Amino acid sequence: MNLVQSKILNAIETNKLNPQILGERNWYSYFIRVKELVWSRNLRDGYLIEVYDEKHGNHLATITL
Repeated sequence: MNLVQSKILNAIETNKLNPQILGERNWYSYFIRVKELVWSRNLRDGYLIEVYDEKHGNHLATITL
């Protein structure tokens, strides 16, 4: 697990990031995209969080909850 993933998971645990708010948004110095995973398509329920660098748009992490 890298630093970005641990920051996102810690923010979810402390309620600073709500994965139930779907869509794209800026979050601190990151651009995040939150999608809902539905069992009939992905074989699991939950959320997919993709994290990008805000300045350059580089993909930093993908987190599945």
